[in-house]
Amino acid sequence: MTDQYAKDTAQQRTYRAFAALLAGDDEAIDLVQAALLIASTQYPDLDMAHYTAQLDNLARRVRTALALPTPDLQPALPEETEILHVIDAMNKVLFEEEHFHGNRDDYHNPNNSFLNKVLEEHAGIPITLSLIYAEVGRRVGVQIDGICMPYHFLVRCHLSYGFIYIDPYEGGLQMSEHSCRERIRQIAQHRIKFHSQWLEPSTRRHWLTRILNNLKRIYINQDDYDRALTTCDLLIMLNPRATEEWRDRGLIHLQLKRYSRAIKDLKVYTELAPEASDRYEILNYIKTARQMLVMLN
Repeated sequence: MTDQYAKDTAQQRTYRAFAALLAGDDEAIDLVQAALLIASTQYPDLDMAHYTAQLDNLARRVRTALALPTPDLQPALPEETEILHVIDAMNKVLFEEEHFHGNRDDYHNPNNSFLNKVLEEHAGIPITLSLIYAEVGRRVGVQIDGICMPYHFLVRCHLSYGFIYIDPYEGGLQMSEHSCRERIRQIAQHRIKFHSQWLEPSTRRHWLTRILNNLKRIYINQDDYDRALTTCDLLIMLNPRATEEWRDRGLIHLQLKRYSRAIKDLKVYTELAPEASDRYEILNYIKTARQMLVMLN
């Protein structure tokens, strides 16, 4: 009983800290802290300062390679700095020296979505490798935006003549807008039309939503409903009006035989999405959950 109580308390602390990070404007959200809080749902004893320091150290090494002083002495890059030289230095440190790479052999392992494990193992999926890339860049003094394309996540950096797109999953591969379009067409086997807004910078909430959706999908496929429930909790905190998250959490409660909670969440879904195509199916689930409550009482 004591262990379970401690676990619940740790989870509630994580939820409170996550909510506090989301309280301000989107651009004020600390992505590293938020990603580590997500990881703490699986690794409650992780040392957040330790992993933040790893990112700081990677950035210092990039600055050293560029013969730049530490950020405390000169936080901004000199105006004459060539951004492509910074990108080359980042790629050398991250991919040649530290060997960060895409985990193709075990892509659907949940650890690929946990920032602490990606920093430990130097392997991850596009979104977590992109997060490391962007955060190292920010510490060096370069703004690097996340690009949340369908099927793939990469980053973008502004140059004097336009944008360059970088794929950390592919070892820092540099791409043009045209090559990004071709990549999506190939992945989707030409089944979808490309939309230019896919190359716009991702909001921080969207970035975190995608990490959590990756985890939710993995856990549901593994029938791990307790962990899937945690991801749904965080997703609803990120966007309380995300109708499908209320539905999914309600259905997960149903799988876990938590009928009262299932009814509550599914009712919220029907209220938020009165015209949903699955409305009558969800109403039947609510009816079933009520019948189970009656039988249990």
